Amino acid sequence: MDAPLSTPAAEYAVQLRGAWLRLGREVILRGVDLDIAAGEGVTLLGENGAGKTTLLRLLASSLRLTRGEGRVHGYDLRDSRSVRDHVHLMPVEGGTYPDLTAAENLDFALQMHRLSGDTGAALRRVGLEKAAERRVRFLSAGMRKRLNLARLSLLARPLTLVDEPFANLDAAGRHLALEVLAEVTGRGQTLLLAAHEPDLAAQVTGRALHLSAGSLTDSP
Repeated sequence: MDAPLSTPAAEYAVQLRGAWLRLGREVILRGVDLDIAAGEGVTLLGENGAGKTTLLRLLASSLRLTRGEGRVHGYDLRDSRSVRDHVHLMPVEGGTYPDLTAAENLDFALQMHRLSGDTGAALRRVGLEKAAERRVRFLSAGMRKRLNLARLSLLARPLTLVDEPFANLDAAGRHLALEVLAEVTGRGQTLLLAAHEPDLAAQVTGRALHLSAGSLTDSP
């Protein structure tokens, strides 16, 4: 077992020690220790239902550890406000408002996070400039994924968490996702993505972890 987190370590984006997470009767994490260096790209692998999405939500401070310690860029996971200031989570579904247009969603996201950005350029980047004024509820699944990639490009934080970035995308969309994700690590930000496509994910990350039965291990 790694040493307890007695003092924050600035060189790490993520640190977990003896992390247990229970949701109802289900145990998601069983005494997990984890270090992810700042600026590192890591893939999280595992079967459906293994808890990959739940782990991402934990690191985004949407869930609380049952037992153990955790930090994101030195901030205790219990300090939700500070953690959320340093984290962006791109979910596999959702993240946008169905009754707003694509452009309105990006404008609103920037306002909510008190950021500025070129939403038109972000939509062009992902090939959605012609759908800018279309309500999200009328976009296809692949187009909604592209919109979330545009949102990520505007909101990326020191720790960027991405859930199933290649789902619902055609070959061109998967290539676009790889480009956007590579830009995250290219800026020196930390990337943790959950995926079922290890070969694709390996193109933008240097390490893979496997989550199974509550344990997290290095994947060859």
